[in-house]
Amino acid sequence: MKIEKRIIAILVVILCCLISLMILTPVSTNAEHHQDTIALLDQEIDNVLKLTGGATAVSAAVSLLPGDACTPIAEQFAELGTYFVIILSALYFEKFFVTLAGYISFAFLIPLACVLFCIASFFLKEKMREFSVKLMVCALAIYLLIPVSVRASSRIYNSYQENLEQTLEDAEQISIVDEDEEGVGKFLSWIENAAATVVDYVTGLLSRFLEAIAVMIVTSCVIPVVVLLFFAWLIKLLFHVELITPGQFQFHRKKPV
Repeated sequence: MKIEKRIIAILVVILCCLISLMILTPVSTNAEHHQDTIALLDQEIDNVLKLTGGATAVSAAVSLLPGDACTPIAEQFAELGTYFVIILSALYFEKFFVTLAGYISFAFLIPLACVLFCIASFFLKEKMREFSVKLMVCALAIYLLIPVSVRASSRIYNSYQENLEQTLEDAEQISIVDEDEEGVGKFLSWIENAAATVVDYVTGLLSRFLEAIAVMIVTSCVIPVVVLLFFAWLIKLLFHVELITPGQFQFHRKKPV
């Protein structure tokens, strides 16, 4: 590369670095510019909290039934809280990482890649220059990870929203909010109107709660991992990067002469 072209390339990269630090970093770390993504995550968090409260209320209500037939079911409802905590933690991590990813990408990784590119261009280090370009692409992938995964998840989540609302409505019918006569009367009325037997009805409701948990695990945990793997595959495809796992390392001894 001629000296003039190297100088022009270095100046362009320096300009990109300044834009990344002075413009892109404040914009990407501002929560107002991620309102749509945060709103979708808040909706999922709100539904998880409602399901958690519904499962707790159902567990308390079912434990009041006479006999021991529904006791194991009440215990199962109580144990659902563990899964809801995991889902809630994943959603809050995604919510916080939306703005944190902008800082990591535009305030750290891209400026670092620009510095490495300038050094590589000055000292004619081709491998370092290739690495700096890959680092820039990785920075953009990190920034786009949560928005892309959230929008992919929302399509699945919206199709399940009606079933989720019905599950919450059924849970409210058999929960006792207080101990007044109205609450007790509502509970007794549910027992009289329950389809088939109470055990069958509550078991069916438990299955629907488990279905809701499965959907939420897919949307909040599995899809972000799938999007991450897709970006990794895309980077490998574009730059022919070999992703080496620890099990692929081999140590060879030199054979004696």
